[in-house]
Amino acid sequence: MNWPESTGRVILEACNPDPQDIAFVLGWSPIVDELARAVAEVVVVDPEARAALPGNARYHRAPIDQPPDLGSASMVLAHWSWRTLPPARQQALARRLGQGLRERALLVIGDVIWSFPPDSIDEPEQFGDKLEFAPTADALTAMVRDAGFLPDLHRFGPAVGVMIALRANR
Repeated sequence: MNWPESTGRVILEACNPDPQDIAFVLGWSPIVDELARAVAEVVVVDPEARAALPGNARYHRAPIDQPPDLGSASMVLAHWSWRTLPPARQQALARRLGQGLRERALLVIGDVIWSFPPDSIDEPEQFGDKLEFAPTADALTAMVRDAGFLPDLHRFGPAVGVMIALRANR
């Protein structure tokens, strides 16, 4: 199964993009083109320009845990990029997003999210690299909840999931 493609489809459906939305994508993702067709603006937070972007999309060249001001964002999407950050930086990013996003904005994370201990999963390499930073389902849920979101995790087997989190009242 192509896990990045599958989670990308779920992310796009989960965020239910609207033509007035402004979306931030943490790290370049193949979902950017489709997302750009559905929203007013896309900001891709990535340290390098990895691909040409549609006209209503732009790069903010920075590490994914250093997005610009999020006040206008309707949603922040992390597609197969959350686990590229060590746990302390994941936690700091969740807090930053919780402080920067307006009420009812979405945080959607599609990535390797362990439901079982990684050493109990056959062929974990099928899920890609940087698995040492992939969070457990419980850790990611707690991290996002502590940052002020209402998380809902959808699991696809023992290692892949999409978390849809609504920014709660402050």
